[in-house]
Amino acid sequence: MLGGVEFIGSSIRAGFDWVGGISLLFGRAIAGGLRRPFGIYDIFYQIVALGVRSMPLATMMAIFVGMALTWQFGEALMSFGAKNAVGSAAGLALVRELVPTIMALTVGAKIATGMTAELGSMKVSEQIDAIASLGADPIKKLVWPRLVAATIALPALCIYGNVLALGGGAVIADSIFDVPTGYFYQTYIDELYPMDYISGLVKAICFGGLVGIIGCFQGFQTKFGTEAVGIATTNTVVATSVAILVMDFVLTMIFLPVG
Repeated sequence: MLGGVEFIGSSIRAGFDWVGGISLLFGRAIAGGLRRPFGIYDIFYQIVALGVRSMPLATMMAIFVGMALTWQFGEALMSFGAKNAVGSAAGLALVRELVPTIMALTVGAKIATGMTAELGSMKVSEQIDAIASLGADPIKKLVWPRLVAATIALPALCIYGNVLALGGGAVIADSIFDVPTGYFYQTYIDELYPMDYISGLVKAICFGGLVGIIGCFQGFQTKFGTEAVGIATTNTVVATSVAILVMDFVLTMIFLPVG
């Protein structure tokens, strides 16, 4: 009994320590990044590395999410004789929730693990210590560009993914449920209000920030040893997924209050 209580207590304490470390690193990155020089070249380099190179995965995920969700809604609405409403149902679910969340869980996890592996390898090989010994700030040089790039790249990929999900859904609606592409598009767009787009974009921005800071933090926390980088990247996948789902729930409560 006592051992179980100690395990729960140590787990809670470790969770608070992790959140505190993330918050401290985020604050130091913002404070250092907002001082000149801003590292514009490094930020654009990371946007290309993190965002542009993730476009093939984002393309595949967005198309198939749009197709799968439209198929699910179409099949369910057919039993009510309301298959023509498939565009309205799919539009709300995709733009508000599924595209930003699925994109963050897949593309975001890829981005975060890449950061962890890169920074973890640098720590193991003592390159981070070398940067500090030369008088540079490792957080400003390594964390700030990746944090900004992830916060920009993920929303951009979500906007791109919304367009592709719409196209994938239109193909399924037309070919499987005999709902014309033009009608699907019209009902899809008519159902959405500016706040729906804003909520999806805000979610993507928050998810991008989480992805960037968690990937960097796990990289800086990598221990020395041959297996350390692999363990750190595995932990990054778990931490990123849990943090995104929790943040998604919080933002959903904010943007869709009941009552």
